[in-house]
Amino acid sequence: MPLEYEAIRKSFNATAHQYEDNAILQKEVLSRLLERLSDEALIDVNLKPQHIVDLACGTGWAHKGIKQLFADTKISALDFAQNMLNQVDKKLATPVFADAHDLPFADNSADVVFSNMALHWCNEPDVFAESRRVLKPGGLIVMSALGETSLYELKGILSELDDKPRVHTFPALHDLGDDLLKAGFEDVVVNAEVITLTYKDVVSLMKDIKASGGHNADEKRSKGLTTRHWLKQTQAAYEDYREDGRIPASYEIVYLRAKKPSVKNGLNLTIKS
Repeated sequence: MPLEYEAIRKSFNATAHQYEDNAILQKEVLSRLLERLSDEALIDVNLKPQHIVDLACGTGWAHKGIKQLFADTKISALDFAQNMLNQVDKKLATPVFADAHDLPFADNSADVVFSNMALHWCNEPDVFAESRRVLKPGGLIVMSALGETSLYELKGILSELDDKPRVHTFPALHDLGDDLLKAGFEDVVVNAEVITLTYKDVVSLMKDIKASGGHNADEKRSKGLTTRHWLKQTQAAYEDYREDGRIPASYEIVYLRAKKPSVKNGLNLTIKS
């Protein structure tokens, strides 16, 4: 899907000052992604990374957890939103102002490429190709992203109102697995879970999406202001989903794990759902 990356950058720069207060889902997924990185260390006792790249690091809230796992690792905190980078703790990581599609690191220079809830704002194949390039042989990729069924309630409602792409299109789990294989990774594992948040009304849902930087970045999206009539229609339609006084917003969380081959061998893909 063609994306307006400057619109994405502008959105995250604008929300940086309140991002950590509002990104509840991102925090929860981060804790689960760090658990998966911890499991990798338990499985492979030789996993002692000297250099971890945190792609689209945001305000750097992953770094304390990474350091608890690997105290001596160097963390390169990369983001293309300068206001986010300004909040990174320089005692834990080195801020790097750059784009995830064009990494400013030498070939074979990183042990792990880590990324929480950012891949769906990118051209995924390009990010995988760059990640493979900078990883050392045997290096590990550990990422999370929103999957294609995310916000299905809102998407279904809006599709009945008009044909404009008002909700971001998220990548399919199987496509991400295929893209990792095409990029030359092995031992690929892709799985997913659904996390549902609830809100008192549609306005609260929209505010939460906006405050965490999660706007629609499709080039073909409607760029006009949301009208009162459109919002009223959306609120009315969402009442069909209301339970116990709350409306749901469901998110498909996709977790990715893969390795850069250390030697030439067959590639292996495992997809779980």
